[in-house]
Amino acid sequence: MQDKLTTLHAAIDKVSDGDIVALQNMATQAAPMALVRELIRQQKRDLGLVVLVGGMAVDWLAASRCIDRLIGAAVTMEQFGLCQQYRRAVEAGRIRVEEISESVLNARLGAGARNLPYLPTRGAIGTDLIRYDPENLKLLDDPFGGPPVLACRALKPDVALIHAHRADRCGNIQYEPTAMWPDIAIMPKAARQVIVSVEEIVDTEVLRRRPERTILPGFMVDAVVEVPYGAHPTSFYPAYRYDDEMHREWAAAARDDDACAAWLERCVLDPADQRQYLAAAGGAPMLDRIGTSAETA
Repeated sequence: MQDKLTTLHAAIDKVSDGDIVALQNMATQAAPMALVRELIRQQKRDLGLVVLVGGMAVDWLAASRCIDRLIGAAVTMEQFGLCQQYRRAVEAGRIRVEEISESVLNARLGAGARNLPYLPTRGAIGTDLIRYDPENLKLLDDPFGGPPVLACRALKPDVALIHAHRADRCGNIQYEPTAMWPDIAIMPKAARQVIVSVEEIVDTEVLRRRPERTILPGFMVDAVVEVPYGAHPTSFYPAYRYDDEMHREWAAAARDDDACAAWLERCVLDPADQRQYLAAAGGAPMLDRIGTSAETA
């Protein structure tokens, strides 16, 4: 089997300016933040972002002017407030938004994953989403005599970025038992390239002991990177909780452009590797706070 293990820099180098990037994210949960930071460090531009529910990752990318369009259902940091840099970019016209429901996005990605031109749903019938997106959503008569259905055009991202618990060097990806949102099941299968960061690299024999936890086989993965705490400051159950202090810190900084730039410089641009990033994010006290021990850092 081909060795897929690589560095953050080499993995994100596979992403080209202008690509459509599917990003695993559920607001404050399970975002591939180390991969997102590397997108910013490499100054990727004009990216289209696909998210089910985006959070801080979207705000960072908006503040760094990496994205110019977004397809998704919502962008929020939940109890920590709005994503202010994203909001301002949308209001200023720098980011174009294609707002669709979760059911429509899952149908579009599902069609892409199955190599179909579209998949039907009824989730958005009766809303204005159809009127505002006629290129991708069309009402069709049910050929079997039932009510109309909504045809959702296939969406095939250029690359999917995800974070997982473990992998082997061949790119076989495993998840611990946890709540798995639909994006992790569909996005990688719809994308032309798949880049995965993981908490740890293990021998293939370790994966074979629990084959039911393998969510992606190695032949579907283009690059895998070992990045402990690679989802921080979002949560990654059962390994660690979200970092509430960093979420509050960012929410405050994002309201002011100068403070935002200084924050990104300190926490995203300056750290040369994951260890330096974790130190900038609070080091051992932070790791203890989010439910881990400093010895595992």
